[in-house]
Amino acid sequence: MFSQSVLVFIRVAEVPLMLAFWGTQLYGEWLMLAAIPTYFSIGDGGFAVAACRDMTMKSGTGDRNGALAVFQSTWLLLLTVSFVASLLAYGFAEWAPLGRWLGFSAMTAADTQTVLLLLVIQVLVGFQGGLLDGGFWVSGRYPAGMYLIAFAHLLEFLGLGLAVILGGGPVQAAGGYLGGRILGTVLMWVGQRRVSPWLRHGFAHASLSELRHLTVPAFASLAFPMGNALNIQGMRLVVGLALGPAAVAIFTPLRTLSRLAMQPKQIITLLVEPELAMAHGQGNEGLFRSLFLKSCQIAAWGSLAASAVVLIGGPFVLPYWTAGKIEMHWPLFILLLGTAFINGIWHAALRVPLATNRHEKIAIIFIISYGIVPLSAAYLLAGFLGLSGMGLALVVAELGTSIYMVNEALRLTQASFLDWIKGVCRPPLDLISRTLAMCRRNAP
Repeated sequence: MFSQSVLVFIRVAEVPLMLAFWGTQLYGEWLMLAAIPTYFSIGDGGFAVAACRDMTMKSGTGDRNGALAVFQSTWLLLLTVSFVASLLAYGFAEWAPLGRWLGFSAMTAADTQTVLLLLVIQVLVGFQGGLLDGGFWVSGRYPAGMYLIAFAHLLEFLGLGLAVILGGGPVQAAGGYLGGRILGTVLMWVGQRRVSPWLRHGFAHASLSELRHLTVPAFASLAFPMGNALNIQGMRLVVGLALGPAAVAIFTPLRTLSRLAMQPKQIITLLVEPELAMAHGQGNEGLFRSLFLKSCQIAAWGSLAASAVVLIGGPFVLPYWTAGKIEMHWPLFILLLGTAFINGIWHAALRVPLATNRHEKIAIIFIISYGIVPLSAAYLLAGFLGLSGMGLALVVAELGTSIYMVNEALRLTQASFLDWIKGVCRPPLDLISRTLAMCRRNAP
């Protein structure tokens, strides 16, 4: 809950802060530029997240040496990839006239290049945090890892916000953002050393065989951050290219507001994935299936309840949140809330193949249905429906992805569709009752 509260705070606080100090044009340009480095986050080839899952499954069987070999092999790879990505980013920033391509008027060409480089470095530093998180997974202390990742995000935003409040422009904001990420990563390293000191950095246990073993699931994992980047940051670019930067400043706050309804499913899926990996590693298929069904139930009902709250409260919050600079666009807002609810249904199902590194088959489908299709449809619909076309394209993408992901999770867990639909449609009153009873027993 702390992790999601931090993300909600950042999303809610960013909009009025940036609009108040920068205005819609410069803020819209920042959003478009900040979307580009997100694609560098796929530069690790998915190895960090695949390594975390593999280390957890090995740790579940007591194979610490195997987990250490995966950790050090992946670290060596990430160092190499970061060096190459830095060179590519520098060359791209120097060569590409991004400001002219994207139609910038408030940000200079020099500022555009510097901001892009700083944000790319910030992403590359994040590679290390992603691998360090595996140290918390293998020790069963993944909530501590979630806490430190959230705290690192908070430090990033504080660095950015302080720069903006003190009158800084995009370059200073990107510098503050990077500084917060570096500090947060150092804190994660300290925490990881405390909970799993045997999982140490170095090259003695690194091997190409471990990387070859992870290659298929790693490159399959690549599709998921790429699909998310296309769907979230990529949509900002499409809105800006089709309707202009000012439209991005309208679309982004409304999407941010609607995505508050996704917080319940984020909490449950972050918690359940390490448990799924451990249950699978131990061969406990009954627990594996039960975790899947229960997480889908809670995510679906949590998303429904949160969507209702945001629908009612959104119109009252928006004018104060944006200081009256952004008006409610009802067709877009309702469509975006629909995507939040549908996402809650299938996102928990996606954890099943991901947690066990059995997601090769669904990777390509995901990037097409969740990434490429909505961008293509949104660009085509923008000319006819404006911002509403963007929302409609996202709804279609969520529906198609939902059907496929749920079916794949049912196959892997050997659960029936009838069991799944019964579980999802039944309110989780039993879990609520047990949780309240546990709270009463533990109360002082």
